[in-house]
Amino acid sequence: MSQFALELSQKLVGHQRYWDTYSALQNAGTTSTFTLPLVASELPIERQSVALLLYCASVFAQTHDDYFKGMAQTIAINSLLLNNSENRIEERDKSIRILTELGNFPGVNYIEKTYGKSDLPLLGMLQREVSEGLNSVEVDGNKISLTDYQREVWAELPTSHSLAISAPTSAGKSFLVIEYLCRLAIKSERFCAVYIAPTRALLSEVFQKIKLRLSDFDGIRISAIPSLDFENNPRQIYILTQERLQVLLSISDLKFDLLVVDEAQNLSDGSRGMILQECLEQVSERSQVTRVIMLAPGAEGFVEAARIIGLPDLKIASTAVSPVLQNRILVNKVSGKDELRLDLLTQKNKVLLGILQTTRGFDVPATRLAAVSLELGAAGGSLVYATGPAHAELIASQLSQAREVIKDERLEELASFIEKHIHPEYKLAAMVRRGVAFHYGKMPTLLRESLEEAFKSGALQFLACTTTLFQGINLPARNVFIGTPTRGRGTLLDPALLWNFAGRAGRMRQDIVGNVFLVGYDDWQDKSMNEFVRFKIKPAFKTTIVESYSKVIEGLKNDLPKPNRSNEHLSAVRASAGLLISRATKGNVEAFISRSIPDLSKESINELTQAAQAAAIEVALPSSLLASNWMINPYGLRKLYEKILSRLKNEEYANTIPVNPHERNASTNYGAIFNTILLEINGQKDNFGGYIATLAVSWMRGFPYPVILSGAIKNAKKRLDEANEKKRIKKLEDPKSRVRQSKPVDASNVIRDVFENIEDVVRFQFVQFGKAYIDLLTLALVEVGRGDLIPTIFDFSLALELGVATTSGKSFVELGLSRIAASALESIYPNSNLSVSEARRWLSQLDLKTVQLSSVIVDEMTRLKLIAA
Repeated sequence: MSQFALELSQKLVGHQRYWDTYSALQNAGTTSTFTLPLVASELPIERQSVALLLYCASVFAQTHDDYFKGMAQTIAINSLLLNNSENRIEERDKSIRILTELGNFPGVNYIEKTYGKSDLPLLGMLQREVSEGLNSVEVDGNKISLTDYQREVWAELPTSHSLAISAPTSAGKSFLVIEYLCRLAIKSERFCAVYIAPTRALLSEVFQKIKLRLSDFDGIRISAIPSLDFENNPRQIYILTQERLQVLLSISDLKFDLLVVDEAQNLSDGSRGMILQECLEQVSERSQVTRVIMLAPGAEGFVEAARIIGLPDLKIASTAVSPVLQNRILVNKVSGKDELRLDLLTQKNKVLLGILQTTRGFDVPATRLAAVSLELGAAGGSLVYATGPAHAELIASQLSQAREVIKDERLEELASFIEKHIHPEYKLAAMVRRGVAFHYGKMPTLLRESLEEAFKSGALQFLACTTTLFQGINLPARNVFIGTPTRGRGTLLDPALLWNFAGRAGRMRQDIVGNVFLVGYDDWQDKSMNEFVRFKIKPAFKTTIVESYSKVIEGLKNDLPKPNRSNEHLSAVRASAGLLISRATKGNVEAFISRSIPDLSKESINELTQAAQAAAIEVALPSSLLASNWMINPYGLRKLYEKILSRLKNEEYANTIPVNPHERNASTNYGAIFNTILLEINGQKDNFGGYIATLAVSWMRGFPYPVILSGAIKNAKKRLDEANEKKRIKKLEDPKSRVRQSKPVDASNVIRDVFENIEDVVRFQFVQFGKAYIDLLTLALVEVGRGDLIPTIFDFSLALELGVATTSGKSFVELGLSRIAASALESIYPNSNLSVSEARRWLSQLDLKTVQLSSVIVDEMTRLKLIAA
């Protein structure tokens, strides 16, 4: 039947009349989602034409072709959208039957709640119930309906040794994998799994989902910290970034039953992609029974990546069909008028939806994105893409200027939390009170999650956000606004990233349609939204060797490029050379190159092998040390080791061995250590290490954000006053000189800079440096015969990562609490050595009437079931 349906479908779409009618239906369905009237370009579609299209859709639905199934769903949903404004029961029932045939039961259930149940005959009702029953699973006592694609994936999960799941953002991939992982943990006596998330934002989201799902089951440790505890918990689930997994692998010989890689397209992501590849290879080498699941939002190239990491039997479950309809709408200003032209981008062309006439002006390009968002984003939540944190703050400011303060207790609580736990001068609080916010990855975790929750609940209507949301965070919306295909200072985005962000439009189980507004699309330098673009998984190590072979050879000869945060290519070259040196110390560099780049010439393989082996001899550091520190310049590590060794031989312990950050001399201690690291590894001779050490010590001590930020703002104002005083004196000395006083300090700009330093430098760069430093220091202490001092070394790498330095603080974080909450709780209970079980017990008995905690912190503890609701 499917072959006949496919052939008939091909004939149906071969007629121009089909496309004309199809476009007219899309036009009518899309405009029905707007709250503002358009001056339409077309007459409303006739019911007879809708009936013909529904017949076509019923044929398309019987094929196994994603292209035709996608069109069938588009026809059915647009017909339902028309039914929302007109009483068309027959068309509604036909649409529901088509969605049932397609297996989109989440969509069907939403439709029946919104538009009314379909009036099916008895046989149809039985067929529907049987089909939906087959597509349902019970999760934590609740029956959940799946799409056909989800059902196929669900069937593959227990039978596949390695599985790649590729589907659009809204297809419900991670839900299935998390549920499967949790079920394995529940039924196993011993179990060890790791879920790799590329960003802290996604890590936190996955952690909370798993924590909540397993909250009623004892004896399962769920940890986002790379530490061991099998003695007390024979069942463990780690949720880690690839960097944290690398640390865990370096301190243990763990073998995993299950490994999940979310956002697997990040294998292509420069040095971080290489870390991910190396971790996957290590896990596969340790155990042949480890099952691997990779997730990506529409990707190709899984087979080659799987071969490189040792997964030759990889199965792929892929679909291009989203369970919700996502309209791509071009928005362009009409020249000389306060009007917007709206066109729908379809498979064949663009269709004029109409002209929007308003009293709002759109003349200024700098505010046009905000103006369009305000005009068209009134219905449902709206995500507005910003090219970076500063741009997100600017757009949010523009949006909030045109809105009044909203009387909403949820918004007031969130704004008060921001003023108390971030800073009273942070502009975000005032914006929140108007239903607007900005969102980026370097924000404190609890703040970012609170904004996400407020947006999901409908309290926040507009959220200006950066590429953080491109990395799998579950934050869907009715509307998505995109005004540029670039990021940062104009660098073109990977088109697949834009499509991934556009996939936030529409919410499975909560809606059937989402609108993606492409503002000023006619002027975009890259028309990347014309056709769907998949991620292309190309392992970063192979790409770097192929594209920068000579530079990697130079790097292996002690000519590694200096680190450059704005140049990812140089970082990838540096990491490739370090990885080859590490592999050479293991004795398997030639096999590694041959497996990773099978089409590389034998001459090139030999040259790389010999250069790596020569470098390994010159670096002369243990294989075990380089295995987890190769992303740092190995030649720099050698210099740092010699410097540490020299100081230890001279018994200079004071500023060589890191101390607990709560010690009085901690800032001096870490300033000296950080400057030494930067000098020996990067050749950096300034006092940047001392500057960062002050921030890092405050961070590790668990100082609240208001304390850290107030100090930074105070220092910024002091520097400004000093600069203005110099200008004033110069003006007095030379009245004709053109000297202007600097603008007042903007607290929000200072706060953003501090967030960036905390996330990029303290919690990333110096976390890596810190791990390497401690490994080198341990090695050096053994060499000089002072192994007795090793227990006195404070693990500042982990403290920098978590932002707490006490046992109690680490226990609170292990329980899933944010640093803000952990810091607040540390200041309440007079015991800095609480174990995880002791911390959980204390929280379960906590009387909230006796302490002052923000409602946002209380909500976080309640969500994690650490306190009673």
